[in-house]
Amino acid sequence: MNPGPLYLALIYLPPGQQQALRRYENLALPRFPPARRTVRANPEPGSGSRRRGRPGRPRRDRFETPDGLDAVRRDPEMVALVSLREAVVRKALLVRVDEVPLERYFTARS
Repeated sequence: MNPGPLYLALIYLPPGQQQALRRYENLALPRFPPARRTVRANPEPGSGSRRRGRPGRPRRDRFETPDGLDAVRRDPEMVALVSLREAVVRKALLVRVDEVPLERYFTARS
C-alpha cells in the first residue's frame, strides 16, 4: 500500500509567536484528514525562531492521496483561518520529501 505523499513544513515565526502558532495549529490541524499522521518536531531549547534564519516549528504531514494537500487548502474552514496564519507565520516552506528518512528527527505527540 502506498502511504501517500509526505511533506516537510518549515514554519518561520517572528519573535514571540510560539504560543500564537500553537493556538493556530490547535484550530487548523483538526481540519486535516484523520489519517494525515502529522508529527511535530520537538525543537531544542534556544532553537527555532529565536535563532535568525531557522524555522521555529518543523512539522511533517502525510496525506492519503496526491491531492490531499490541495483538498485541505480548499476546505472552507482552512480558508477562514488564512488571516490568522498570516498574522502568526512570517514564512512557511512546504517540501515534498517522500524518500528522505526523517523519522529520527521527529517524535510523535498525542
